Amino acid sequence: MTRNIFLRREVKHWLAVLLLVASLAGCAMDQESPLTLPAGAEPSAKLRNDHGITHYQASRYMDALLQFMQAYSADQETGEIHFNIALAFHKRGKKNKAAEHFEMARKFAHDNEKILTSKLLHQYLE
Repeated sequence: MTRNIFLRREVKHWLAVLLLVASLAGCAMDQESPLTLPAGAEPSAKLRNDHGITHYQASRYMDALLQFMQAYSADQETGEIHFNIALAFHKRGKKNKAAEHFEMARKFAHDNEKILTSKLLHQYLE
């Protein structure tokens, strides 16, 4: 009887460890952060993008998305803005919109390695 209780506890322990490892592996793609704009970026786009980053880091993804969209209104051809919009849509579960903006981020990446090597971007686009 004591042995069965010990085995059940051990099995539960290992199941908990496996679940933790699996959840951490799944979250690894979610660890990407929004990007700042390059030097010389349009000033209002930079301001809105910076505000969006602050909201994103505080897990206020809708507020972040609103700020990133305002940055986009000021500059529609900056890959970092599209990347940030995609991250916010991803966090809100809007996969089609995230994919659309990841595609635009790649198009306007201008050799930005953080965009071009993003695991999350590649997960969406390949």
